[in-house]
Amino acid sequence: MKGLLLKDAYQMWSYTRWIILASVAMMLMGTFFMKEGSNFFMLYGGLLLGLSPMSLLAYDQSSRFSICSAALPVTKEQLVGGKYLIGLCGMALAELLSMAALAAAQLLWGTVTVKLTVATLLQVAMLTLLGNIILLPLTYRFGYEKAKYVYYLCIGMLGALMGITVSSGGILLNSILPAHSSALVGVVVLAAVLALYALSWRLSVAWYGKAEQ
Repeated sequence: MKGLLLKDAYQMWSYTRWIILASVAMMLMGTFFMKEGSNFFMLYGGLLLGLSPMSLLAYDQSSRFSICSAALPVTKEQLVGGKYLIGLCGMALAELLSMAALAAAQLLWGTVTVKLTVATLLQVAMLTLLGNIILLPLTYRFGYEKAKYVYYLCIGMLGALMGITVSSGGILLNSILPAHSSALVGVVVLAAVLALYALSWRLSVAWYGKAEQ
C-alpha cells in the first residue's frame, strides 16, 4: 500500500503539479476577495484539488497499470483505496491553504469572522470530495474516455453556476452552502459527504477492472 501511495505521489508531482499551483493561485485571489467577505475563490481552489485522483486514475488507465497491478501483492480495495486516500490528502491540503488564506485575509482586512472561517473550511472540504464521489466510480466502470464527458458536463455546470453566482453577488452559493449557517448543520452535511465518499469507494471496488473488459 505504501508503494502505491508513493507511486501516486510521484505521478502527482510529475503530471498534476498544475492543479496544486492553480489551487494556490485561487487561494491567493480568495485572500483579496475576502475584503468583501466573499470566499468563492477559496472554494474553487478546493474543487481543483479534488480533481487529482481522477487525473491519476486516467494516467493509470492510459498506461494499462490496472493490468500490470494484477501481479502485485495488493487487493482491489487497496488499489482503489489509494486514489481515495489521495482525495482525502487533497482535502487536507485544501484545508491548510484555506486556513492560511483566511489568516492572511484577517491580517489584511479584518473581515474574517469565526462563523465564516468554520463555514468556509466545511465548504472547501465538501467541494473537494464531491467530484471524486461522482467521477471515480464512473471512471472505474466506463473508463476515463467515457467518464470524461460527465466531467465536462460537471465543469460546464460549474461554469454556469459561477456566472450566476457572480451576478447574484454570492447569494446563490450561500443559499446552497450557507456561509453563516450553524456549524452543527455544516458538520452534519460534511459527515453525510464522508459517508457518500465511503459508499463511492465501495462502488469503485465493485467496478474495478470493468473498463478494461
